Amino acid sequence: MLLDIENLSKSFGGLQVLAGVSFSLQQGEILGLIGPNGAGKSTLFNVVTGVYRPDTGRVVFQGRDLVGLKPHQVARRGISRTFQLVQISPAMTALQNVLVGTYFGQKASAKDAKKEATECLELLNLGHAKDTVSARLTYSDRKLIEIARAISARPALALLDEPLSGLNPSETEKMMEIIRVIRKTRGVTIIWIEHKMDAIFSLCDRIVVLDYGEKIAEGIPREIAHDKAVVEAYLGEPLN
Repeated sequence: MLLDIENLSKSFGGLQVLAGVSFSLQQGEILGLIGPNGAGKSTLFNVVTGVYRPDTGRVVFQGRDLVGLKPHQVARRGISRTFQLVQISPAMTALQNVLVGTYFGQKASAKDAKKEATECLELLNLGHAKDTVSARLTYSDRKLIEIARAISARPALALLDEPLSGLNPSETEKMMEIIRVIRKTRGVTIIWIEHKMDAIFSLCDRIVVLDYGEKIAEGIPREIAHDKAVVEAYLGEPLN
């Protein structure tokens, strides 16, 4: 297994945000992480990446427990991420933003880092924007820059936090294709938080469902779509 989440729990004061969550991830998978707002999805990302330390449990990545490491140490072990709210520098060009990930994640010369960052932008169809100040780009393109920055570090695992939020249908289709391309061409394993169920159910190999901090279901999309607990807690009705 690439990643083993073992009995993760996290509370803030009297609020239990994660309660004994466990699941595993194989190399090359796209795993969907879904559930209602407040279910603990982003908190789980923050625990995996070292932003929060869990109250109980382990995060075993490539055979090593990450609990206790700082976020930059986790990143250099091979885990990168994006955020619900895009976190790039609006005053920097697209290329400069991606170079941050390239320099941080790899031991590369300036020439090699620029080549890698440029290739990542081109992979995401943003080569034309590499010298454009990010503040002048569309919201969709800024999301793509953040993903390019994440993959430019050459991670083994990328955590994508709602990459489709705020996108129109055509932008959504474009982003879904980008996620397919990232796995195919870069070999990146992905955990993907998302509320657009059609996208999750069409792209993911497996899905984990959280509700009030607990894992209520795990399985392939077809199983999750008709799981009674998931339908009651989140979907409202079975998906075809």
